[in-house]
Amino acid sequence: MSSSDQALVAPKKLTGTATRGISLIAAGSAQFAGQALGILVAVLVSYLIARRMGVGAEADAFLLGRRLVTSLTEALSQVVGVVFIPLVAARAAAGVSLWRILGQSGGAALALGAALATAIAFTASDIVVSLAPEFSPDTKALASQVVVILALSLPATVAAMAFSAYCNVRGRFGAPTVIRQLPRAAVALALLFGGGALALQAAAAYTITFFGVATLTLILAFGIGTQHQTDMQTKSVPTAVGRRGASAILLTFGALACIWLETAVAASLGSGSLAMLDFSQRLGALCGNTLAMALALVAFADLSRRAAAGAKADLGRRFRNSTLIGISLLVPVQLGFFLNAGSVVDIIIAHDQISADTIATMTELVRWMALAPLGAFVARMMLVRLLAEDGLPIVRLVGLGMALDFGSRWLMFTVLTPILGLVGIPIALILSPAVPVIFLAIMLRRRHVYAGSGAFRAARPMMAAAVLGSAGILAGAAAGPWLFRLLQPLAGNIEKLDSVTQLFASGTIGLLALGAGMKLFGVKLRPK
Repeated sequence: MSSSDQALVAPKKLTGTATRGISLIAAGSAQFAGQALGILVAVLVSYLIARRMGVGAEADAFLLGRRLVTSLTEALSQVVGVVFIPLVAARAAAGVSLWRILGQSGGAALALGAALATAIAFTASDIVVSLAPEFSPDTKALASQVVVILALSLPATVAAMAFSAYCNVRGRFGAPTVIRQLPRAAVALALLFGGGALALQAAAAYTITFFGVATLTLILAFGIGTQHQTDMQTKSVPTAVGRRGASAILLTFGALACIWLETAVAASLGSGSLAMLDFSQRLGALCGNTLAMALALVAFADLSRRAAAGAKADLGRRFRNSTLIGISLLVPVQLGFFLNAGSVVDIIIAHDQISADTIATMTELVRWMALAPLGAFVARMMLVRLLAEDGLPIVRLVGLGMALDFGSRWLMFTVLTPILGLVGIPIALILSPAVPVIFLAIMLRRRHVYAGSGAFRAARPMMAAAVLGSAGILAGAAAGPWLFRLLQPLAGNIEKLDSVTQLFASGTIGLLALGAGMKLFGVKLRPK
């Protein structure tokens, strides 16, 4: 077994009994593989929106409504992560029955989702007007209808998250994630085959499908049952539910404030700006953000399991190791999208309805948006480490961290967007995570929360493999034009052949180099 994974996954003796470790690379890959399907569908949805709606009022209305509700969904996933994963881990360690765990967590999740859905449905018009006062009355009305329809999915959405938390604690990541991609597929089908009010049809398809997602995830949780119960047969450490709940609320409102601020700034920059920002985030940052969230979720589940089993001494080292490996995996992904932004936009977005100026702006947005996930991942991992241990002042630190995050974004948006226009938003997203990261590092340095010896040495094989993978991406990007000139006489006038060959060469050589590096440097995906 390699040194990189040995430190992450080697079983430890905890309170007199063994707890099986979770491999960040293996479990994170499973989580990301499930979400990769969602990435493909999200790209298809962006393509269909651009084709069916263009970059105008209808697209702005649909994307504003979707961003409002999906931003809340993403924030709620933090609530579920902060509250339910440690709670489920502690109750599973204490031997609480499956029925009781799922019943209590699912019931609380349904109640929370129903309350939020009711509140949003009654205030949808006011929210839209406050965030996008520049929209025309018809666009505001359509956006409000989209918000109401999507808000009805929240009870099922939160319940599915709670059931997924149980699966994650049991070491299952891929299957729950695949199930959660079904609403995106439903939206794609509505856009592909629908007619007339496409925005409303797509929103309805999303909402209806999420109730099926909740049902399937519950069935999956019962299917896992109580297997692996012996993994955590140890005395549970009490979980500070109240403080975790307060921290989760702060995370939720902080995340919502940041995303809605970003939305309002984009909407104020003119018609089509919000659509361009949304497209660029999905094309440039979605893959990196998805990988970052997958790695952070796996790390949090693992740290919570260990904290519940009383193994707090190892948390700092595993945090550092997980963070270094996560950065190593993110760098090649971000480099690939940064180098190939023009090809991505050309294939997915460029067509007769989109002007050349819009394509140029989109390419610049995608290029800079590709670099945003790295800082967000480091900030998320620092919060993961903070929230995994009950004995820390989590409410105060989370509250201050989120306030600093919002303040830094607002300041950078205010300074950069008048100078750079819409491009100022992704640049602000690249820079702003440094503020909460530095704050948490300073506040917790004396507690040795992030300390851990041997983490860099253990992560070196994965870091070396990432360097080789990045070199392959660079080589492939350089070889793309040569491959296009070689194939053009044989392929004839195939549309967008230059962009396709560029992506193919860069992606294929990069993946082969990364795989060869993992093999060469002995990176193992599975614990023995």
